[in-house]
Amino acid sequence: MSPRTKEQNDEIRKQRTQEIMKAAILVYAEKGYAASEIGEVAERAGLARGLVYHYFKNKQTLFRELYEYMMNSAQSNTVAHFAREGAVLELFNTYAWSVCNQVLEAPAIFRFYTRISLDVHYLYTDGTYSPFEWVKSFMKPMVQALEKGIEQTTIRSGDANLMAMQFWGAISQGMAYIDHQQVQNAAAEAVKTQQTRDKELKTILEQVVESALAVIRPE
Repeated sequence: MSPRTKEQNDEIRKQRTQEIMKAAILVYAEKGYAASEIGEVAERAGLARGLVYHYFKNKQTLFRELYEYMMNSAQSNTVAHFAREGAVLELFNTYAWSVCNQVLEAPAIFRFYTRISLDVHYLYTDGTYSPFEWVKSFMKPMVQALEKGIEQTTIRSGDANLMAMQFWGAISQGMAYIDHQQVQNAAAEAVKTQQTRDKELKTILEQVVESALAVIRPE
């Protein structure tokens, strides 16, 4: 058998890294940072514990890289969404549906984002990272879209920065409520059919999106 090429090794490394990070999300969503262990991440990924250490020297390195990857993904997805052509209000509508629906389709990812803000101090013990700066950068595409909509009178008049925060606040609180209801509905599995549970959650999702849009919709 001929030795692997550099490209093949790079692809294997990329694949293994993704497998480890996906497993780490699941473990973290259940236990948080302090209770998460490399051994359990390895088990979830179907890999040897030593192999995980080959890619990440310790738990802090793993979750720090995972955190940066997830936060960068959220930011780049938001930038790409609001860079699309289309009516501003409709862009906010489809964005709200997309992020809220993730709670139903990938609850572990939502729970990761929800919990990680409480554990940033474990990842950046030297104080070099500011979550507040990230939030400003994350909100910027929304603010710019709102400013455009205000100018076109398709968005209500007001402070675009404040409205962006209010919109995202409504979405965040709504996602937390959807997740809570999803857990409650799962506990009632013997009483309700899957179809009934899904219908209830979709109804709540619609209400969350509508409440968020009410913040920016013109009067």
